[in-house]
Amino acid sequence: MIFNKNQLGIFYIILGMTIYSFHDLSVKLISQDTSILQIFLTRGSVGVIVTFLILKYLNYKGQLYPYFPKLALLRCVLMHFGFFIFFICLEKMPLAIVTALFFVSPFFISILSKIFLKEVIGGFRLIVIFVGFLGVVLIVKPNSEQGFELFFLAPLFTAFAYASAMVISNYTSYKENAFVQALQQYFVSFILTLITLLVIRSGIIDYNQLDGWEFVTREIQLENFNFFIIIVVLAVFGCLGIVSLIHAYQIGSPISNGPVEYILLVLAVINGFLFLGEVPDKLSTLGMVFIIFGGCSLFLREAFGKKVKL
Repeated sequence: MIFNKNQLGIFYIILGMTIYSFHDLSVKLISQDTSILQIFLTRGSVGVIVTFLILKYLNYKGQLYPYFPKLALLRCVLMHFGFFIFFICLEKMPLAIVTALFFVSPFFISILSKIFLKEVIGGFRLIVIFVGFLGVVLIVKPNSEQGFELFFLAPLFTAFAYASAMVISNYTSYKENAFVQALQQYFVSFILTLITLLVIRSGIIDYNQLDGWEFVTREIQLENFNFFIIIVVLAVFGCLGIVSLIHAYQIGSPISNGPVEYILLVLAVINGFLFLGEVPDKLSTLGMVFIIFGGCSLFLREAFGKKVKL
C-alpha cells in the first residue's frame, strides 16, 4: 500500500504525539524535584548532539545555517517560549486540562495556513476541526468548583506559538529538512535558556519571594546522577518527537495534520487516569469520542478522498 504525503504526515503526527504524551507525563512527575531550566538546558544540549549525529549519519551536505534566518529565528523563539510556558503549566495544572487547552492549535494552524500558505479549507475539514474543538470544550468545560482562572489562558500562547512555528516550517521545508530545523531549534533554545538562567541568578529580581514558582527558580542539581540520566532520556525522546512533528509538517498539509494532533489529548486523559488518578467525567469521555471521530474521519478523507467525495 502506497501512502500519499498527507497520510505520511498524519503517521508522523501520531508518532510524535505518542512520544510527547509520555514525555509530558514524565515532566509533570519530576517537576517537584527539578528545575525547568535544568530540563531545557539538558534537552537543548542533547538535542543539538543527537540531531547533528543524525545529519552526519545521513551524510547531509547542505548548510546548517538557515536559508531564511529571520523566519528560522522567529520559529525557534516561538517554539522555545511556547513550550517553556507549557512545561510550567504542566507543573501547575492537571495534565488533561493543559493538553486540551493546547488544542486550539489546529484552529490557529488552519487560519495561518489559509493566510500565508494559501491552503484551501474545504467544508469537510471545517467540520472535522469543529468536531475536534467541540471535544476540547467538553473536556475543559468551566464548572462551579473550578471557575475561570487567568492562568488557564497560558497554554493558548503555546498553541499559537506552535501553530505559527509549524506553518513557518512548512513554508521553508523546500530548503531545510526536519533534522536541520530541529538542530536550529535546540541550539536557539539552549542559548535562550542559558540567558534566562543568568538573569535569574543575577539577583535583579528576588525570586525567593515568588512563592509557588520553585519549578523555575530551583537550583540545578548535578550530584544526582540517576536523576540526570532520566532528564537525558527525556531529552532524547523529546528530540525524536519534535523531529517527527517538523517532518510531518514538511511533507503534509498543515490543515490535514492539525486535527490529528488531538490524539495527544486522548493519550493525556488516559495517562492522567493511569498515573495521576484523574478520572474523566461523562462529558470528557464524550469529548474524547468526538476527537477520535474527527481524527479517523480525516484519515479516511485523505485515504479515499480521490475516490469518494466527502
